[in-house]
Amino acid sequence: MIRINLIPEPEKRDMRGVGQLVLGLLVIVALFAVLGALHVMQGRQIEEVNRKITRAEKRVKELDAIKEKVDDFKTKNEELNRRIEIIKVLESNRTGPLFVMDALSEAIPNKAWLDEFTEKGQQARLVGIADNEFTVADFMKSLETSPYFVSVELGVIKKTDVRNLDLRNFIINARLDYAGKKKTEAAQTTGEAPEAPAPGKKRGR
Repeated sequence: MIRINLIPEPEKRDMRGVGQLVLGLLVIVALFAVLGALHVMQGRQIEEVNRKITRAEKRVKELDAIKEKVDDFKTKNEELNRRIEIIKVLESNRTGPLFVMDALSEAIPNKAWLDEFTEKGQQARLVGIADNEFTVADFMKSLETSPYFVSVELGVIKKTDVRNLDLRNFIINARLDYAGKKKTEAAQTTGEAPEAPAPGKKRGR
């Protein structure tokens, strides 16, 4: 079948131009539609991010309040522990010397005498006289078994003559531990043998 196009050539060009213009407009409209959709999506994403930021900031404020309470509790707890330690020291200083003197009287042998007992910074210095070196050694061993005397060391031992008797002057150094009684009681409570029980009677030679 033969078709004859009776539209003149100039009109054909005008129609093609109109079609291209309409197509271009449609492309532009579609592009604006896509851009509008992207803008809406970005707006929603920004709103969601802002909501998350707001929630995060609120949570941070809550955590800051909790942290402040924890820090305050730690400060009060440290202050409480410091006061407890002070009370322990005062209690030890109040009762400790009594137990030390009692332990010392139990430890000294019959043939030894103390002329001087001094303490400075929990370091004790014992000066006395014994009949011989063996009695001094016994005295040191008795001190070592006491929970109140630690690091017992012989400072000096030398011969001396008292009323024609051959005796020994001695100096013993030791560190005092006023908490010894509490350590012993704690060991007895747990059923363990105390590290250094006080001797039950004086020893002599």
